[in-house]
Amino acid sequence: MNRNYTLATMPYNSAATQKYVEDAFRRFAAVKDPGERNGKAFAYLRGIRRRGDEPLLTQLGIGPVPDDPNAPFDVNLADAEHYLYARYLASSTGDPSVKALVTGYELKKVIDSIRGARQNMRTNPKYPVLPPSVEAVKWGLKGAEDGLAEYKASHGGKTGNIGDAIKANQDFITGQYKPGYGLTSRTAT
Repeated sequence: MNRNYTLATMPYNSAATQKYVEDAFRRFAAVKDPGERNGKAFAYLRGIRRRGDEPLLTQLGIGPVPDDPNAPFDVNLADAEHYLYARYLASSTGDPSVKALVTGYELKKVIDSIRGARQNMRTNPKYPVLPPSVEAVKWGLKGAEDGLAEYKASHGGKTGNIGDAIKANQDFITGQYKPGYGLTSRTAT
């Protein structure tokens, strides 16, 4: 069993994570809809982590991203990406269970790390799955809270339906997490 699952690739730095988030938001400041802005900011940071090798950049009309060879290993960038993904899910669906998705994803990384199978969760074979961390959970939960606040602000204080985040992103999840979650692609009928 591989128990070396807490080894971080870089030191955690909340200020660096916050700077990534703020930089992404500045890039999309003109986008007024919170769900759309958060989705584009997430895609932008994901594009940076993948050194431009991210289909969402083209799908969302986002131009080229900076190419940093260390980006795939930057835990602060990863935390910022996780924050924005959770914020996107929560702000676009209002689903409070986004918090469970955040903790569940990190728990899956812990279990797979113990089994020596963390890299099975790769969504792109070129880039590693970083070690699980409490920091990633903290940033993800903060993203969920901030996204839920945005959703409530535009929906009379109400939240969305439990499970809507999963439904709204089923194609994304199925297409990218098949090996790690045992999901199979849907076929056209």
